[in-house]
Amino acid sequence: MTGSLAAFQSDLGRALQGEDTCPIDPRAAGFRFTMAVRRSWCEGRTIMAARAVLTVMPDDERRRLVGEYVDRGGGLELFLATESEAFLTFLAPRLPDPSHALTICQMSQALNQARLGAATFAPSPRRAEGEPVGRGRHAALVWFHADPGAGMTAVQGGMLPPGTRCCSLPDYRICFGSPWKPKRHCGPGCLPRTCRLP
Repeated sequence: MTGSLAAFQSDLGRALQGEDTCPIDPRAAGFRFTMAVRRSWCEGRTIMAARAVLTVMPDDERRRLVGEYVDRGGGLELFLATESEAFLTFLAPRLPDPSHALTICQMSQALNQARLGAATFAPSPRRAEGEPVGRGRHAALVWFHADPGAGMTAVQGGMLPPGTRCCSLPDYRICFGSPWKPKRHCGPGCLPRTCRLP
């Protein structure tokens, strides 16, 4: 072998990402094992990033979408929140509309957005009577086609509520926003504020 160790490692790293730069035989058992471990790690990261929505999906559809996301380079983000945002953005247009999976996906995106805004949230001054109310930058409205509590029970391993009615209006509208009193360092225990709209 000629060349520097740094060049060898760079070529090997790019080969693990799918480029045609492998400095060793790509059919070698060690390289194939490394690729299998890497793929498993990426798939596991992806599943952790959107566990709630994946829980309510059929197994074959879940495996297909996780595999497609990893094939496109997913599962490698350093921070789980960033991975979650990327994977949920990938999932949303691929889920049936309406469906419980899409609702949970949108809810997860809304929760991520509200948590992001928690660190910088400042309540607005009192508004004058009759002044319109607007949605904050880190708030999102999610439409549920079944009782939100039943959806959360399904995410935790319970039964899914009855199927959504095609082309029907959602039964529940929930607004997700930043907490009223944000914590200095808002972590997993910092819950966004929610309210049900009529």
